[in-house]
Amino acid sequence: MFNLFNSWQTKAIAALFCRRAVAAVEFAILAPMLTLVMVGVFEFGYYLNQSTDLDKSLRVGAMLAARSDLPLSGTTQTTIANLVKTGTIDGSADFVVPGWSNGSSSFAVTTSTHTASGTDYEVIRVVASVPYEPLFLTFLESQGFTTLTMKASHEQAFVGN
Repeated sequence: MFNLFNSWQTKAIAALFCRRAVAAVEFAILAPMLTLVMVGVFEFGYYLNQSTDLDKSLRVGAMLAARSDLPLSGTTQTTIANLVKTGTIDGSADFVVPGWSNGSSSFAVTTSTHTASGTDYEVIRVVASVPYEPLFLTFLESQGFTTLTMKASHEQAFVGN
């Protein structure tokens, strides 16, 4: 019986000093943190992608408005809105930024006159506020972000037809 106890004791002590499974244990401890970091990086990249797409679409809308007749007619403003939101003049394509489908998004085209050296210049300003549609919805909510809104604007000098 003493030999059996001594054998177990020897095996238990040998197991304490065994280093074969250390990497697996370390990975098991670090895997959740690594997963959180990776999800955060993907989410941030997706946010940057959507905000860049929003900025590009506003720039294109401002360029179209700058080449249209002033004051902007309702049809021209609708065309600009379609171009900014969908990338097409008739608005038949999918939204460029998924948040446009949300009812709390906003879009506006305004004109203003600026004077420099006694000369008046017309400037078109296109402004949008679009809710961010996250890639991993529950991840952002778990981090305390309930709603993120992307806001962008672009100004373009009026050039005419």
